[in-house]
Amino acid sequence: MAIKILAGRYELIERIGEGGMAVVFRSRDRLLGRNVAIKILRPEYTKDMMFIESFRRESQLAASIVDPNIVNVYDVGKEGSIYYIVMELVEGEPLSDIIKREAPLDPRRAASITRQIAMALSTAHKHQLIHRDVKPHNILISEGDVAKISDFGIAVKATPEDADTGAKKEAVMGSIHYFSPEQARGAYVDERSDIYSLGIVLYEMLTGKVPFDGETAVEVAIKHMNEPIVPPSRHNPDIPQDLEDIVLKATQKLQTARYNSADEMITALNLVRFSKPSDYSLSLTNGEKGKKRSGDPEETPEERRARIRAEKLAEKRKRFRRMCIIAASVVLVLAVAVLLISDAIAKKREENSKTIAAPYIVGMNYDAAVEYLKQFDLSAEIELQLTSSEAVGTILSQSPGEGTTIKRGQTMKVNISRGSSELAIPSVVGKTQAGAKTLLENEGYVLGEVGGDHSDTVAKGLVMSQDPVAGTSLAKGEKVNIMVSLGPKDSQSVVTMVIVPNVMRKPLQEALDTLSAAGVVVASVTEEESSAVEEGHIISQSLAGGTEVEKGTEITLVVSKGVPEPELKTVSIDIDYSVASEDSFQVTATLQDGDQASENVFVSKKTKDSPADRISITGRSENARLVVFFAYPSGTIDTVLDHTINFQTGEIK
Repeated sequence: MAIKILAGRYELIERIGEGGMAVVFRSRDRLLGRNVAIKILRPEYTKDMMFIESFRRESQLAASIVDPNIVNVYDVGKEGSIYYIVMELVEGEPLSDIIKREAPLDPRRAASITRQIAMALSTAHKHQLIHRDVKPHNILISEGDVAKISDFGIAVKATPEDADTGAKKEAVMGSIHYFSPEQARGAYVDERSDIYSLGIVLYEMLTGKVPFDGETAVEVAIKHMNEPIVPPSRHNPDIPQDLEDIVLKATQKLQTARYNSADEMITALNLVRFSKPSDYSLSLTNGEKGKKRSGDPEETPEERRARIRAEKLAEKRKRFRRMCIIAASVVLVLAVAVLLISDAIAKKREENSKTIAAPYIVGMNYDAAVEYLKQFDLSAEIELQLTSSEAVGTILSQSPGEGTTIKRGQTMKVNISRGSSELAIPSVVGKTQAGAKTLLENEGYVLGEVGGDHSDTVAKGLVMSQDPVAGTSLAKGEKVNIMVSLGPKDSQSVVTMVIVPNVMRKPLQEALDTLSAAGVVVASVTEEESSAVEEGHIISQSLAGGTEVEKGTEITLVVSKGVPEPELKTVSIDIDYSVASEDSFQVTATLQDGDQASENVFVSKKTKDSPADRISITGRSENARLVVFFAYPSGTIDTVLDHTINFQTGEIK
């Protein structure tokens, strides 16, 4: 791809990964001279406030903690319609790729990786952060098997009071094969939920497979909640007994039966003896009987018959549950298919009147193409500016291509010419040395030799001449020499240059002290509302950190005064119980109001014949989320309402 510069300093080099909502690029920080990874929100999500909020939330949570086993976040920003996070570049690969290629891993190596992630979780938990999505795909392994965890996109804040009362509960989130039984139930999660997921990751490293799998997500969730885990040594007899015991304790169904903290799990990992393999001990599973340890008495005939009967009964129950799930899924799929087919026929007729064949605009000037597309109710957007022999602004390619069926109102993406590699040198006369350097680098040139001479007309410290002169055609990458004024010849003063400190996001008094110590004068301080920067901290500075200026140069600062809390308002929601799929159930309504953690606002025992309820919901956010679900005695959970609420306008979607 053509070089793209973000914020005047981050040069995108190549795409190295992508996920559901973002793309990751290997990049170069020109200011600090280091390689970084930049995560950019996909264009299709930049108009969806829920995705933007999730993206912003991930950066804030990850940036709040520093640990050698957590991928560091350096910066976050927005340029035009591009939302990005600047992160530490980890030269390695996801643990999921290593497991797929090399599993089962050597027990010592698996224990080492688990210990490092446990240390990262310990740091996060001490900051009251629950990751909620611990899985091999979010663990990066670099040279020397250094493990780092990333992606705090669905992490939540937790407090000791929440753990004591159990008052706050979360909607079901996470990755189905790795999340805990309490996540499957949509119940309260805490540090021990992350420990369960880490136990599943250790299980997969040791065996090459996850303990619970199925044809549907619901089937896997039910197994997490109800089925005992098969000891990993059944799949790999070379696993040490101590290490298997850690897996089984970490993956207990009840949170109270697991390690109370990541530090406890680290201590257990440090004490593992790798000399003795496991003998299929099931002592930590939920009452499941299995093979005895080598030091136990031999199994009697009565015990053996009882064990075999119990195993056969468990297998029959498992098959019955699987058949019920498959049958219900088939009926649901058929019903949905009939509805979709009839709806698709109606929508097809409607869509045919709203579509058009994409016109051909390659070769047109971009501004002319924008006007041309208006007659088709289409618009254009520049994706890349490429070096070309075509005139500047000429469209080189388009997407969708000519003749492709597109909807009216759609935006066509185009790549345009930025001209040939021979560019005109900009004028840097009258700028400081640092300003000239920045301007030249942004235009693709390099600052060459810097000389000095006296001048009666040009102020000290400013560029008085350049070679080649402005407007000269010069290939990118070439040097431009400058001459800096030393002031009048009879002046005895000497220009002292200083480096402007970066005081972004620092408290105001600390910023003032830092700038004063560096020799930079604060001319004025203004305040602005901000939801991204803490009240009393610096939002922006008129001179960027790292800029070289004359001592005594003035700078202006903008300080956050926070965001006034919106007014508390109430809306009403109707809950219809006749849609239930079973006769009796527990209904739970959870509300996530802005940045606040989800909490239960309505919990009650109901039957299918119960009259509908109208409940009042109170909040402040313009983007709150209300989820209502029915939990049946069979273990099935139905989400019956999922609304986005704007409390300030009363709008419910």
